[in-house]
Amino acid sequence: MKHLIVIFLASMTLLSAQTVDTLFYGNSKILHKNPYGWGYIAGTNHYKDIGKYQRFDLMEEVNVVGAKFWIGFKQIINTPDSITIVFKKVGYGKEYYDTLAGGPGTTIASVKTTLDAFDTTGKGSVFMLSKPFNVLGNAFIAESLFVGMEWSVTGNDTFALFADSAKQGDKMYRTWEQLTGATYNYQRFDEPSDFSWLLDGDLWIALLYKKGLLSVRDDRAGIPQQYLLEQNYPNPFNPSTTIGFSVPVSGFVSLKVFDMIGKEVASLVNENLAAGRYTVAFSARTLPSGMYFYQLRNGATVETKRMVVVK
Repeated sequence: MKHLIVIFLASMTLLSAQTVDTLFYGNSKILHKNPYGWGYIAGTNHYKDIGKYQRFDLMEEVNVVGAKFWIGFKQIINTPDSITIVFKKVGYGKEYYDTLAGGPGTTIASVKTTLDAFDTTGKGSVFMLSKPFNVLGNAFIAESLFVGMEWSVTGNDTFALFADSAKQGDKMYRTWEQLTGATYNYQRFDEPSDFSWLLDGDLWIALLYKKGLLSVRDDRAGIPQQYLLEQNYPNPFNPSTTIGFSVPVSGFVSLKVFDMIGKEVASLVNENLAAGRYTVAFSARTLPSGMYFYQLRNGATVETKRMVVVK
């Protein structure tokens, strides 16, 4: 059964070491100047655009931990302008030029920064979330989200993201912007209209994510003193819930879910873990309503609790 893993961070917490994966569509590193006036297509310009976004299509469950941006040009006037790195759901409605092609919607998470934090040497700039979030993904129809940067219309700095050349976007409509002075808020870069860049290319923005079990260690609490299986939350739930547990010493740990007749329906953890506190999220999308049991096992130590799926 497919299950869902996610981390929830509190203040002063540390992530266990784990490889960060990257989803990136870029091909050619180009700075596109605005052909109709000053500024850049993928940045600030005289049209007073206030947001540029790249859509990412996910085919599997991941924990989003941050993003990387490649800025090719910046000019700061006096104090650096404020920039917000945003992670957004897909939204639909009249605020988009094409209401059928979903664009940047509700913000899921964000990082506040300033323009001087961006590198222009070609190395790129990484921005990590203090609280990662989970995206389920879908093997058949991708679950999408937008990652972008937003700024105030009153800003006076100039900057530009790198972007692909025309036709390297594969007609996937992944690149969007937020407008001002129009009857709609968002538009694709390659929207077939008079007010369009007609650029079918991806922005040089990368999504950073992790897969698998992540541990949470609070420096104030130190290493747990005993095995502890916490009550899942929320409970009852539909379709996802979170389970926390603590391991006082390194060793092999299993965390499994069983139905009322004792049949195993999910194996959430089945590996050697270092001492620490762990948080796992479990998805019951394919399970019927009813009571289930989840069991933590480490050698001779076994703890079991109940949870309820309500659909």
